[in-house]
Amino acid sequence: MKRPAIALFARAPVVGRVKTRLIGPLSAEEACNLHRALVMDAWEALGGACIIYTDQEHEEWRRLAGERLRLQRGADLGERMLRCFEEMGAAGFGPLLILGSDTVGLTPELLGSWRDREAVLGPAADGGYWAVGCQAPHPGMFEGVEWSSPETLAQTVAAMKRCGMVVSFLDTCYDVDTPEDLARLEAEPRVGPRVRAWLATWRGL
Repeated sequence: MKRPAIALFARAPVVGRVKTRLIGPLSAEEACNLHRALVMDAWEALGGACIIYTDQEHEEWRRLAGERLRLQRGADLGERMLRCFEEMGAAGFGPLLILGSDTVGLTPELLGSWRDREAVLGPAADGGYWAVGCQAPHPGMFEGVEWSSPETLAQTVAAMKRCGMVVSFLDTCYDVDTPEDLARLEAEPRVGPRVRAWLATWRGL
């Protein structure tokens, strides 16, 4: 019998390579520490019941996830997500879900009944999405999608529908990518303990 699987897409915590759009209001090290806090809160909120898919081997993520660490493969985000779905499906898992690591307030409750949906997307406030899931992947489910654009969500919905997939939606959330997002994060009551501690350090409390 198949078991559901959740993949957490999380870049390795390398200073100067993560949260680069926040560098300015934050130092490169502060931005990296925020990224680390977001990933750790997501991992702990899910009870470690997920697989971390990262962009490069990193000892910190290896210590955290152990055998649940995998490397992303593919030329762009769509290819990396499709290969992730295919890999988890080939391992006997299903349904399948991929989560972004920088979503504020990520909890199991936020995921709702994703396991019952043929295809599911969690819209993000910037026009992208923080979650994507399916019962089984389709080779064309990310075709024609322009990544990191205001049209990413709409284009993904269109691609999935062209594949004959019925698309459902989770609640809308926001990612912490820009200085405006950072200001919103300061007023956010739903942050996890790691991000709360990061905010306290950043504010000098």
